Amino acid sequence: MTVASPARERPGDLLPGRSSSVPFRALTCTFMSLRFDQTGWQQLQPGAFRNADGDTVALYGFDLPPDLPAPLEQLDHLRRGTAAKTAESGGGLIELDVLTLDGLPAVRQIVKLPLPDRPSGVAYIASFTVPRADRSLVLKIQCLEQGVTGMRDSTALNHYLTEYGQGRDLQDMMRWWAQHAYAPEIQGGLPRNLSEDPGWDPHFPQHPLSRARRILTALAPGIELHPTFRTAPPFAA
Repeated sequence: MTVASPARERPGDLLPGRSSSVPFRALTCTFMSLRFDQTGWQQLQPGAFRNADGDTVALYGFDLPPDLPAPLEQLDHLRRGTAAKTAESGGGLIELDVLTLDGLPAVRQIVKLPLPDRPSGVAYIASFTVPRADRSLVLKIQCLEQGVTGMRDSTALNHYLTEYGQGRDLQDMMRWWAQHAYAPEIQGGLPRNLSEDPGWDPHFPQHPLSRARRILTALAPGIELHPTFRTAPPFAA
């Protein structure tokens, strides 16, 4: 286990709870050091890694709190607000939970975004965000759809229509098939569909969403935060 220094932010990077149009100053390395198990990850540059599947992990730190839409204690508001912001950016929230990383509250989430300059396929962006009153850390995992896409979706859709579609209006069925997570009334963006339920992960273990969930699960127990970051004042939205 070694210390990961911050990755350099690139223009257009989408970070959870951040607007890409807002400039940020990176925290000093002392404040944002973070440890995680790098087994199976090749370092590309300080704070950025890639595995054999082509998935990437990058660490970002900022000397200001994330612009989360609600306190972590208000999970329903946090989920709904994040779903709305993600849809506005053209994507969709898959899931969001609050958990503890090395003793501090953190946000675990997965969003999907359209791949630029490609007619199909999405990127699944999984992340841990650790907010404090005057700083924040984001560990971002990026898993892309490659090659032939849509097999998981079509298999799940066929199963759904076969199991539940008999005698029902197809338009109504499709409304239930794809809705924004936690806020089904939201329009636009990329709504979460039923193929993205965790129950389909074992059937498609190499799908990027399955990989993203596995990476989050594998990394979480080994994350260690720098003592200076841990003692910073707690976050309050």
